[in-house]
Amino acid sequence: MFGLYPAGSNWVRHYNATASARLLQQDLVNHARFTAGIFHQPFGAERGAVLAQRDSCLVLTNSIDSDQPELVVVPDVEMQNLLWSFNSGYANQWGSRELKVLTGCDNWDGVLKHAAAQFAKVCDDVQRAVDGTLVKPAPAETASVDARPDPVLSASFSNDDDVPWLPSDYLFDSPIPGGAPCDL
Repeated sequence: MFGLYPAGSNWVRHYNATASARLLQQDLVNHARFTAGIFHQPFGAERGAVLAQRDSCLVLTNSIDSDQPELVVVPDVEMQNLLWSFNSGYANQWGSRELKVLTGCDNWDGVLKHAAAQFAKVCDDVQRAVDGTLVKPAPAETASVDARPDPVLSASFSNDDDVPWLPSDYLFDSPIPGGAPCDL
């Protein structure tokens, strides 16, 4: 049903659930910090509808209405494209700056380790949801996770100018002192 995704078979985990898709979605959102999906199909028809997502991973379902849906965990579309580029020999088309903006990591080793760690955590939580053993983490655990800064927004690039997209004369003072009069 799901087929092969661009990142390859190493980045796909299948599950057979015994609870409805909506119940699993509720558990993942309430107990594992997932964002509920709107059941769109990012990879096309019959390739899975998004049940939930977290980090750079999607949980797809084959049926919204089934009491025993099939699920699959895959990287999201952006990460699929990055992983496909790496696996297909096109890794050099991505610079460290682009990787940093897209993933928070500035080299392929970091991207792969980070993606693998996120994928493993998502797969563990989905497995626990399917097994019915997923429980909400203790309040202390959620507070420390939510308090960490966004890695992309909190770090600047070493070669960034302050405002590289502005015209060169933008930051010069106006020739009219005090600007235009307000009492016209």
